[in-house]
Amino acid sequence: MGVSLFDALGPAAPRDQDLDALQSWGINLVRVWAHWHEPIYQADGTLSPPGRTRLVQLAKRLESRGLIFELVLLRPGQLPGQPFAAFASEAARVKAVESITSALREYRNVVFDLYNEHDHGDGPISHGAARVFRDKVKAIDPARLVTISSTEHHFVSAKGEVTDAGAQNLREEAGTGGEAVGVDLVAAHLPRTDDWAAATGARVRALRAALERAGRTVPIYLNEERRADDGKPLGADNYARALNEARNAGAAGWLFHTTAGFELTKTAFLDAISADERAGLARLKAR
Repeated sequence: MGVSLFDALGPAAPRDQDLDALQSWGINLVRVWAHWHEPIYQADGTLSPPGRTRLVQLAKRLESRGLIFELVLLRPGQLPGQPFAAFASEAARVKAVESITSALREYRNVVFDLYNEHDHGDGPISHGAARVFRDKVKAIDPARLVTISSTEHHFVSAKGEVTDAGAQNLREEAGTGGEAVGVDLVAAHLPRTDDWAAATGARVRALRAALERAGRTVPIYLNEERRADDGKPLGADNYARALNEARNAGAAGWLFHTTAGFELTKTAFLDAISADERAGLARLKAR
């Protein structure tokens, strides 16, 4: 059970009291980006000195608390001419994957999301291209768990059905062939419809059935569910319902998605979270 702390590798790390609160709510995973506002890597793909220090320190802090560290290595749009350019070339992007993998090799509490929403229009990549990143990780650290995430209709339609295209995408991510990513777990960003919480269980079961038809029963992890946006609360009970639906359907993980961890340099997590979200998090542990 996780929470989004996307800015946790920025200049302002999450405070101990923020992590204490998350643990009190039963959270045992945090999802963090290597490039949220300020990337931890340089144009050539090597880690910047402060970036490497923040990365290792956060891994240590989370490990000491028994927390899983889900690290998003790459984001769409990081190549020259794209909206979030961070790398001088595609080779530099691959180098960043190698640099991070090497830096974290001794930390066994870390899971990699190779590329957040790899089909996003800001800079989509193919499953074959994603396989290159996966193979770079496994060459250095064969036991590292890796996944890759996608936009909300990559697998499942708004009606909760795995489309033919979605089934193909599942095969190409969870498969083991040369053109498949070869993930260790499927990271689904499900449709953010109004009935998202109640529909969670049926959607997970549809994903599981499609994976079984493909002969790949890897774990399913919902690592970026619907979040409250523009000051519109989702209702505290909906978070617990979504978690319960996911768990009963056999999902391996579920993430409480929130903007409270987006701007840690400006506002600490506990100061940014809304009253409705706080109540929602408090309801999770009872589940």
